[in-house]
Amino acid sequence: MDKRTILFSILIFAALFLVNLYFDHEYEEKKRQWELTQETKKKQQIKLLESEISANNVKPENLKLYTAFTDEKAEKPVTSGVFKDGSLLIISWTDNLPETLYVRPQNSQETPQQLKLTFNPKAIDSPAVYQLSGKAPILIGNIPDIGNFELQAVIFGDNRIDAQTSVAEYHDGLVTLAKDRLETLKQEIGKEQLVKAPAPKGDVILLMKSDDGYLPVGIFNRSDKHVTYLEDVPDLNVRLQSAVEPSKPVAAPKGGQKFYVLENDYQQLVFSNVGGALIEINLPFSSQTNKASAVRPIEFDSDMKENHPYNAYFPAHSYFTPGSQPAGPFVDNEKGHLGGYYPLIRRDLIESGQRKSVNVNPRYYALNLLSEYPEFAELQYTVKQFDKNSITFEGQQRQRKITKIYTLPDINAPYTFDLKIIVEGDKRGIWLSSGIPEVELFSGSPDPVLKYRITRNQKPAVETISLPENTLTNSSVNPDWVCNSNGFFGIIIDPLTPIDAGYKAIQVPGQTVPSRIVEVDQSHDRFEAKNYPGYLLMTPLKTTGNSMDYRIFAGPFSSSVLKQVDAIYSDPATGYNPDYIACQSYHGWFSFISEPFAKLLFILMNFFHSITGSWAFSIILLTAALRLMLYPLNAWSTKSMLRMQQIAPMVTAIQEKYKKDPKKMQIEVMNLYREQKVNPMSGCVPMLIQMPFLIGMFDLLKTTFELRGASFIPGWIDNLTSPDVLFSWETPIFFIGNQFHLLPILLGIVMFFQQRMSAPKVDPAQMTDQQRQQRAMGTLMPVIFTLMFYNFPSGLNIYWLSSMLLAMLQQWWMQTRMPKNPAVVTPTTQVQQRKS
Repeated sequence: MDKRTILFSILIFAALFLVNLYFDHEYEEKKRQWELTQETKKKQQIKLLESEISANNVKPENLKLYTAFTDEKAEKPVTSGVFKDGSLLIISWTDNLPETLYVRPQNSQETPQQLKLTFNPKAIDSPAVYQLSGKAPILIGNIPDIGNFELQAVIFGDNRIDAQTSVAEYHDGLVTLAKDRLETLKQEIGKEQLVKAPAPKGDVILLMKSDDGYLPVGIFNRSDKHVTYLEDVPDLNVRLQSAVEPSKPVAAPKGGQKFYVLENDYQQLVFSNVGGALIEINLPFSSQTNKASAVRPIEFDSDMKENHPYNAYFPAHSYFTPGSQPAGPFVDNEKGHLGGYYPLIRRDLIESGQRKSVNVNPRYYALNLLSEYPEFAELQYTVKQFDKNSITFEGQQRQRKITKIYTLPDINAPYTFDLKIIVEGDKRGIWLSSGIPEVELFSGSPDPVLKYRITRNQKPAVETISLPENTLTNSSVNPDWVCNSNGFFGIIIDPLTPIDAGYKAIQVPGQTVPSRIVEVDQSHDRFEAKNYPGYLLMTPLKTTGNSMDYRIFAGPFSSSVLKQVDAIYSDPATGYNPDYIACQSYHGWFSFISEPFAKLLFILMNFFHSITGSWAFSIILLTAALRLMLYPLNAWSTKSMLRMQQIAPMVTAIQEKYKKDPKKMQIEVMNLYREQKVNPMSGCVPMLIQMPFLIGMFDLLKTTFELRGASFIPGWIDNLTSPDVLFSWETPIFFIGNQFHLLPILLGIVMFFQQRMSAPKVDPAQMTDQQRQQRAMGTLMPVIFTLMFYNFPSGLNIYWLSSMLLAMLQQWWMQTRMPKNPAVVTPTTQVQQRKS
């Protein structure tokens, strides 16, 4: 390798290093903005938490908080406790409690009641009980081991008399006081001036709301975060309140479900009165009348419209749209549009003939509320308000009232809408679901992705959730948003107000909620439902407070679209950025290597697309640009390869001469290579250098939404992210399917001739066994690559085909410039030189 080639190689690696530095700089800038955003968020959380504490703290008189005295005149207060049905629950302050106490409500001048000590554990900081008469059982609340609940806490000061109230959160056995969390948030942002006074450090009586008022459930020690549950206290006479299940939803109205549609240039949102949730999210195709949409149709959409029209109506059922008086509040539409939309989530599958139609269970609707009780998902809602920009649903149960308000944004933020959820009453154990995205195929296989964003050690990170085989629950993280996608499209649930920690992911069998892809070649079971399971991603609601706000993104993961949404909702003053662009995924086993190459390739492709207006020509120009960038290295390799061809007769002569002495033959051949300045491994170098770009291009085609549906030659190459289709037939053939892909065949033919051009010119009759093996391998490789690339995206075939044609052109050009006769042309001359 000459000095110029070495220098060029160094420059290439330096360029790649600078590219990596560029992306590192972007990451550090995002990190800085993220840290600023986190501080702003924490300040907002402090305000929200303070307002929640103020709104949800129950007054002491409603908690039956009483002061206890040792004298009948109520002049010597000693403690406070919770009084219920003639029983006073206190936390003992001494081993020897007085036998009699006199109690009355806090801040009251009533005549105190005399109580007798009926339970004394003779241990400080343990629950003790005084009662009017006898040892009647104490009614206590029933709190499950698992679940999220809102409790009320009575916090006692050091003197055991003064007490404060606070909201407390119970999560799977762990208790957190809202006041403690508020103090922690203030300390985290490092603003001492925000910390007014430390929270009291006394012990706590926890109470739970019930139909019988607030009932005690346990004693919480704030120093070691331990809860002593009253039902577990030995010898304490308690009576557990009966568990109450959510009331079942009312019967469905006559005529079944009713569907309501909100629509703009980006989305057709189809709501159901069952669950007050989305049964369909349909994205309009880009057209002459709708140039705002970024979604292009592909072959599959045409096939559904032509061969399965009963599954190509949007919406799939009759529906209501906003009306006006006096015509009426709603307009009844009998049938949707035939074609023209992409269904983002799986919806009802309507069959004909002997096959049964499949109705999606409301549990799998998007943005439905779920709990451990399956019937909760089927709660019937009433439409309270409906206009062209918003719809309000209201659902009622015995222990809660739910209001869901969906609003299309006033600003031109593509594929987004807002959701407000108001729960008045019991908010325990409720989750918000994402729905199940439709199937998108990459080289014949689906690639669903579940993600969430989190801040860890003051650094933002986007984590990929392993696809569960059944159910996966994580309660130890606090996601900023969660994302459920099929690779090209997805749903982002972004809570704008605090929610409880954790997420839950569930695998849904493909037979339960089938994809519409099963309709294709259904008579041959080309796409069986069992091979395409779906995934439901859920986030918990906030168990404290009544109102929760969400921003929902439901659309294509296009770089331009996601960047536009990020820019619209960013706040330069605070550094806030939703960073939805991070939902894009680079698929594949080697994505950690190929991701920077894929990003670099996309930057170049974007530049060429701005010039040509064609993504296919952009790929060709990109290939040419890479060949020019790597020209010195490829030239060195080609030159070495041509020299190999010229000295091939010498190699053959040496191999014949020393065929009985392999070791000597190897030494002589290597000496020949060194004397002729030929590197036998030079042909592998360009291939090794191109592999990261090839893998990067493969990942780019599986990731870049802009290439989905991008056409090159209509009728043949209609989608750069899927194989080309020259023609098709009805009965599938193993591996090939029912479509003929021409590009991989052309690729194999070109590779065959490239191998022939690169192979040394040796008379077949004079070939050694090694040369015959190399020739056979050169013949076999095009076949292997043809089979390997047969189901690969057409864009990748165009890239590789262009690269090989340019390589052949470069080789031909260099052959015309190479001297016809090398310095040493015959084995005889070589042997004579060695003897001398």
